[in-house]
Amino acid sequence: MRVLVVNAGSSSLKLSVLDGALSILASDELELPDGRVEPDAVAGVLARLPAADAAGHRVVHGGPWYSGPARVDADVVARIGELRTLAPLHQDRALAGIAAVRAARPDLPAVACFDTAFHAGLPAAAAAYALPADWVQRHGLRRYGFHGLSHAHVARRAGELVGRSGLRVVSCHLGAGASLAAIHDGRSLDTTMGFTPLEVS
Repeated sequence: MRVLVVNAGSSSLKLSVLDGALSILASDELELPDGRVEPDAVAGVLARLPAADAAGHRVVHGGPWYSGPARVDADVVARIGELRTLAPLHQDRALAGIAAVRAARPDLPAVACFDTAFHAGLPAAAAAYALPADWVQRHGLRRYGFHGLSHAHVARRAGELVGRSGLRVVSCHLGAGASLAAIHDGRSLDTTMGFTPLEVS
């Protein structure tokens, strides 16, 4: 099975086709200097890349709803849109990437993979803010954490490299954004990012 991976970041849109062994068959990148995803440019890249059987879209914020991947449908698109105010640089670009790929390849099944999902099971002490309980309840205030896809990959890869499971890892994601995560046996225990991608503690 070949998967088109669509990574809508804060400064670029990366498109790659991976085979069943997760090897990159081909990739391309569109710079987003003004933050806009151009459907024609995406269609042009897809025309040059090998055909894929499904698409996986990186989405930064999954809010309280997603602790794992979700098949993209109207409800998932609406939920992603509801989180615009929490990740304005990212959610719109993810939605634009989803729409552009759908326009160019309408029959391609799509899955949204959320950066926050890796941190959805944070222990209560790490997820909670020292705020009044009614604020937390009313506004859904908690530490969501970000860069989860990257941190999860680093934890898996570290285990493969040393040939052990149950590792305690401090993972560092360094890019256009940066965060740390404390991971034990593949599970996020704490992270430096909080309610939105702008909050770093």
